[in-house]
Amino acid sequence: MRISEAKIAEVAGAADIVHVISGYVTLKKAGKDYRGVCPFHGDTDPSFYVSPQKGIFKCFGCGAGGRVFHFIMKMENVSFVESVRMLAARYGVPFRLEEGRGRPPDERDRLVRALNSAQSYFTQNLKRNSAAGEYLTNRGVPDEWIDRIGFGFAPDSWEGMADHLRSVGVDHRDATLAGLIKSRASGGHYDVFRSRITVPITDLNSAIVAFGGRILGPGEPKYLNSPESPVFQKKNTLYGLDGARDSIRREGFIVVVEGYFDQISLMIGGVENTVAPLGTALGAHQVRLMKRFSENVITVFDGDEAGLRAVKRSIPVFIAQGIEPRCVILKEDKDPDEAVRRLGGDGFRDLLDAAESMVDFLLGSIQAQYDLGTLSGRNLALEECLPVLREIADSKERDYLIERFSSRIRVREERLRRVLSAGKHKRRDDGPKPVGAMSLFDLPADERNVVRGMLLREGFIDRVLEAGVIKDIDHAVLRTLAEMMAGFRRDHGVFDSMSFFDSLHDQDLAALVAGWLHPKREEDDLRPDVEPDVDGDLTLDESMDRIRGRKLIRRKEEIQERMKRCPPEGEEFGSLCRELLAIGKRLGK
Repeated sequence: MRISEAKIAEVAGAADIVHVISGYVTLKKAGKDYRGVCPFHGDTDPSFYVSPQKGIFKCFGCGAGGRVFHFIMKMENVSFVESVRMLAARYGVPFRLEEGRGRPPDERDRLVRALNSAQSYFTQNLKRNSAAGEYLTNRGVPDEWIDRIGFGFAPDSWEGMADHLRSVGVDHRDATLAGLIKSRASGGHYDVFRSRITVPITDLNSAIVAFGGRILGPGEPKYLNSPESPVFQKKNTLYGLDGARDSIRREGFIVVVEGYFDQISLMIGGVENTVAPLGTALGAHQVRLMKRFSENVITVFDGDEAGLRAVKRSIPVFIAQGIEPRCVILKEDKDPDEAVRRLGGDGFRDLLDAAESMVDFLLGSIQAQYDLGTLSGRNLALEECLPVLREIADSKERDYLIERFSSRIRVREERLRRVLSAGKHKRRDDGPKPVGAMSLFDLPADERNVVRGMLLREGFIDRVLEAGVIKDIDHAVLRTLAEMMAGFRRDHGVFDSMSFFDSLHDQDLAALVAGWLHPKREEDDLRPDVEPDVDGDLTLDESMDRIRGRKLIRRKEEIQERMKRCPPEGEEFGSLCRELLAIGKRLGK
């Protein structure tokens, strides 16, 4: 299946890039462009630019960039085809994939179909099982919410799901990849979910990507989630975010709870701006996901020792993304589900209104635990704080937080810094830059000029093709781009930089090209409005000549080495001499 170039252009024309990105990032006008904080890395400076004239975005911090499709691909973790489909649906553009000869159906479509078929199986079985329905009633789930949440039931059957999926034409390989069935060592397949209340886990577009299951009756594990798959990665998912996003924007903050039954209970109680991770501690990807919707976060923890450990784990993760969260520590209830059922929605909101800084809560608990009037008490408090401080040692808030910790635990700031410095681990080599993060000056100048000239200077691509210089480009990324542009020119008969840009499905290459189309002013060496003394055409011609010259020099050195091993009277030696003379003339030597 494929999307026609005409359809891609139609969707790109309908999906205004500023409007699309504004749904995820707060943008402010900056001359002809718009500027904001990049949603793809932990920076807090507005290094993210959107150019409505060119229809591209670029972050000069992490290097991300591209057109509106590439933004959606990166933001929603979807394929190029899926990004076009999503924007077409959002902006009312009719969308249909074209058949491509011999091309298989899109993997995501196959897996989502398998998951939707599984959801039908689960919901049908819930209606047939009175014990499952009674369990939900006892948990305080009204009938209308059973349908709204999409609750289902996996019966105590080893092959019920496998048989159902086979009957509706879902291939067992897709069902296995989607995490619905597993292969038996002896042959055949068996169901992943058995004797469990099921909950569909959806992405930001409300497409089912996985399931959660709560055991009905005794058994372990109590909660079970689908394994990760091409459509489901736990680190990129927050349960309930698709349904909570409007409430989050309306309320201005996010409530984070531990599990999906906590999230569901709060939603039923009217606290709809609630999300939950999926059985794992919060990670950087999930915090960045939250930050797209609000930087005001309240986490709800249990009041036991595990809750305090969770606070310590969470602080560095949030601080690294430029967020200082608030927290609610439950003391009278074991979890948010129990709390909202006891207090009601309004009572739970009172708890949220009284939320305190997570950092202040941690410091307060340490102050209460140790006698800070003694040297030993202060040393113990310092040891308690060090793991958290070391995790945030490279954050922009480091100095401010050191001052707060120093003041509260009554340890001199100089000593705190000295202890942190002494325990700092040497960083490992970061390795090469990602392709999208490369600036113009990270690439060899002459090859960069030629390939960028192919993109930007009208007619220059034909001169490059006529000269046959692409094969002489050594840098792998630049040669790949040049070959792709040459292929685009050959297939279409003409070359248009923005149409070529639209054809890039690779996010890294799209980010690199976006930087070329919308570079930092100080990096742009081919445009007369930036460098008035530079003749762009002359620069490109000289760069082409130097690339060809370097190839000739390498060939000259190869010939000279071969001549050392050839008998002077032989035919090969004479042929090499003639080639060497010809190269000398071309080099002007």
